[in-house]
Amino acid sequence: MKRIFIATTIMATLGAAISLAACTPGARETPSTPANEDTTNYTLAPYPVTLRADASLERITAPQSGYFDTGSWQIADEASGERLITLALPGSNEVTAAHWRMGASRDADAISNCLTPPPNAHSQSTARIADHDFQVFTLGDAGMSHFQRVRGYRAVIDDTCYAIDLIVNGTRGEVYDPPREPPFSTEHAMQRLREINDGLSLQ
Repeated sequence: MKRIFIATTIMATLGAAISLAACTPGARETPSTPANEDTTNYTLAPYPVTLRADASLERITAPQSGYFDTGSWQIADEASGERLITLALPGSNEVTAAHWRMGASRDADAISNCLTPPPNAHSQSTARIADHDFQVFTLGDAGMSHFQRVRGYRAVIDDTCYAIDLIVNGTRGEVYDPPREPPFSTEHAMQRLREINDGLSLQ
């Protein structure tokens, strides 16, 4: 009888402790944030730039050429500069391709003209990226069944012109025989490219 009483007491005590832990707000353990295996970190030396981006994006290292854009360090590349990185959305092909590109320059002419939009561009409001204000512009072009849409960001930070260009370009699918569907819409691609900005850090 005594053993039954002791066992009952222990079970009641444990039950009360479990109930108290469940009811106490601070008693729940906050799960640690898991390491994100779906991102890639880039260090873009010699500039103080790091980028954390979706691992599904393809880094383009080979020289680029196209109907509108030559893969330079920025869309308007009258002054010298360096192309730091180009990332392509998965599925990009000859019908429609989407690229996130960043370039930088410490050239005096590049710095002087950094915030001047390219010809035929439309100036937009500023955007906050990596705790810095960037001037924004949009640009569109078309010709010979080809098209290009650009959203550009420019800022001068510590005597350096930084240029970020979101580029969607390609060929109208109906010119192929048989006609081809693009891998994604321009609007969807631009949204995905804008999200890459969130992973940028300028130290």
